Amino acid sequence: MDASCATARKEKEEREYISMRMRRWLKESWNPNEDKKDLYTDRTWKTNELTRIPPMYYTDCGGCSRENQQIFSIKVESIRGGLRWPLDVFGVVTARDTLRMEHKRNIVFARSRSNCQTITEQCPYLELTGPTRAVVVDFDPGSFEVVLKVKGATESADRDLSFLVLPLKECYQYRRYYTSKHSTLELTLRRIDRSVEATISMRLAAGSSWPRGFQGVFTASIASIDDAEVSLLSFEDDKLPVIADDGIIKLTRRVVSVEREHGELKVSATTWCANDEQDAMTNDIVFTPRFAGRSCGVLNVGTCKIQITVAWSLFDW
Repeated sequence: MDASCATARKEKEEREYISMRMRRWLKESWNPNEDKKDLYTDRTWKTNELTRIPPMYYTDCGGCSRENQQIFSIKVESIRGGLRWPLDVFGVVTARDTLRMEHKRNIVFARSRSNCQTITEQCPYLELTGPTRAVVVDFDPGSFEVVLKVKGATESADRDLSFLVLPLKECYQYRRYYTSKHSTLELTLRRIDRSVEATISMRLAAGSSWPRGFQGVFTASIASIDDAEVSLLSFEDDKLPVIADDGIIKLTRRVVSVEREHGELKVSATTWCANDEQDAMTNDIVFTPRFAGRSCGVLNVGTCKIQITVAWSLFDW
């Protein structure tokens, strides 16, 4: 038997074992007041509770790799029905999976009416803040749910922007368009096979300070996808959001899914001075995935040193 056949057989055996464990868990642990068939149907779960599974849940205890959904960006591609740019957008985008049979909301985007995001035709991307942990999609009948509105002069004048409920198992294409009554959204996402969750944290090294007058963008990317990045933080006017007491940098997003085998996680900082004609500078650091535990390194941005910590976490069955 050649190596490729042996690998395929091993992967098949692993899938069958995971399926068996899922069926056993369903039989022993599923709420008897719920319809067990719901696990295998495209049900929209009504609970508004947030996921209780945090990132780094298995960082210190191990687990298995699972297939994850990496969400890169959400763009308002077009609008109709009397809507006009710019738009003051509020609402919620969530993912629901069945990790530990939970079915609760994993927030990807959330804005209240009093804290809406203004998007323009030139920059129509939502400022994502999640997911708060990796979104598991193998053996998963979960959903990707979008409820977005446009703020009007009064609450009664608010308009619907997008209402979508998408089965996670269908969100497999890299870039896909979804149309509702008043808009078309572009979702940029990718399935990451046999992946590990990476939770990124940053801290200014002792004695370091952010270069005066510089603004920047921190991103994360993985080796298998060279044309998309996860935006971790974007800021202007040299206002790097730092907690003064301990130097921790407040990231907008911090969870990325990385291939477990032969994968790489690259964390980059692109900086520029608004009052300078010089080109932007990019510095990066690369991490090799681990099954558990943490990896540490230093990202140099000019004279500023940023300590990067990546917590690696697999999943249970």
